Amino acid sequence: MARMKFFPYRNHAKNRALRTQRFIPALILATLLASCSSQPTITPLSMSTRSLVNTPTAGPQSSTASSEFIDIGSGGFSLAIQPGLQFEAHKDSISISDQRGELIISLNGRPYVASSYTIQSFLGKYLAEMASRGGSFDQGEPYEIVIDGRDGIAIDFSGSFLDNPVTGKAVAVSPGEDFIVFGLGMSLLNQRKNGWTDSGSPTFETILDSINFKDEVER
Repeated sequence: MARMKFFPYRNHAKNRALRTQRFIPALILATLLASCSSQPTITPLSMSTRSLVNTPTAGPQSSTASSEFIDIGSGGFSLAIQPGLQFEAHKDSISISDQRGELIISLNGRPYVASSYTIQSFLGKYLAEMASRGGSFDQGEPYEIVIDGRDGIAIDFSGSFLDNPVTGKAVAVSPGEDFIVFGLGMSLLNQRKNGWTDSGSPTFETILDSINFKDEVER
């Protein structure tokens, strides 16, 4: 009888790689949430954690009836999550990632002191706070965007975060007086150097296009 061959080291390495792939996005999202809560212009709120939602299909898709619409109560906005993404929603923020663990998205809505910060200066401070927590970014010039009919600011960036090469986009928009919605989308480029261009950016743009601001923050 032929003996079966086992490759414990190969399986161990594969399992370790899978654990690492799942751990890195969770670590980055936790770091992003920490950087958001430390912003001096934000009123921190207690957060109620929602369990992760996993769906079997990966890749960017349009917001259709198959998307899941999520209401971020204290964040002042709602949005649609495409099939193939997993997310964790809180009272004032949402964290999103893809099945590969390459795409990281964080969006937040908080009160802020509009008389002390423009949305551009706020976004600059947000990226600076991220960099202080383990990042190094080359930033492009700020440019105007529109989210749900409101003018905002975006900054493209590339560099590294927690020792991972990244490329992404940070955004901020003030839908009403003394309230700001901000965040970012970025792809980890460890496995695919064109991950942001090929799938990360289209997915992030689809999510931004799905955002609707609440009436109470648009006053």
